[in-house]
Amino acid sequence: MDAMLFGSRRRTPSRRQLWREFAGRLELADASPKDARLRDWFDLGDVPLSPLVSLVREGQPTLYFFDQVRERSGPTGSVSSLVTGVLLRAPGRLAAASLRALPRGNPVLERIVAGRTGSRRLALPELPDFDAQVSVFARDEGAARQWLTKPVQGVIQRLLIDRGMAATLVVGGRHLLTLCEGAEPAPFEALEAIATDLLTLFAMVEGTVGGAVDSGPSAAGVAGDTTTPPGSDTPGAGES
Repeated sequence: MDAMLFGSRRRTPSRRQLWREFAGRLELADASPKDARLRDWFDLGDVPLSPLVSLVREGQPTLYFFDQVRERSGPTGSVSSLVTGVLLRAPGRLAAASLRALPRGNPVLERIVAGRTGSRRLALPELPDFDAQVSVFARDEGAARQWLTKPVQGVIQRLLIDRGMAATLVVGGRHLLTLCEGAEPAPFEALEAIATDLLTLFAMVEGTVGGAVDSGPSAAGVAGDTTTPPGSDTPGAGES
């Protein structure tokens, strides 16, 4: 009887197994050849994005999903954490200027972030509900305010606040990147929800921006000071 009970005990699937199931269900393809390029574009350090999978559809934005192990050293030693990313890479322009949005935090830390990225936190008194919950950092305040329409604010608030994830949103000329880092790995149902939010943002802003893409350093520095990809108006290999 004990042996039967022991044999019937179900093992908890590993993160790697869950990734395989997730990729199979959404028909995602291996994108590991893009690993070095994406890490360079977004200043994500030397640790590989693993796994790195993508959904590529002709004429549509490309979606990338990945995990990355991060290690931080301090006076008490090193601490490891898992960052999970969802990246939308668009075939055309999405924003005239880069920005970063994250849940409202400590004012001192926000000043550090602004100083490190060469940006400023936007004061949005005309949007009191949004401003009370979300901090937006940008170098081009006018372009950022123009991009933050009421519908866009609603999606960002849902993505960063209502989803209950420790997430940051980075907006560049042709990309929307969400990074989640917390005590527990991001659940896969949350990744699908984030991808849906990014696609909704894409649909809202597609074709609304004119002029040259801002290809300079992004105001949206994320864990290593994310920058807008060089040549951000040039499609990547295999992208439309």
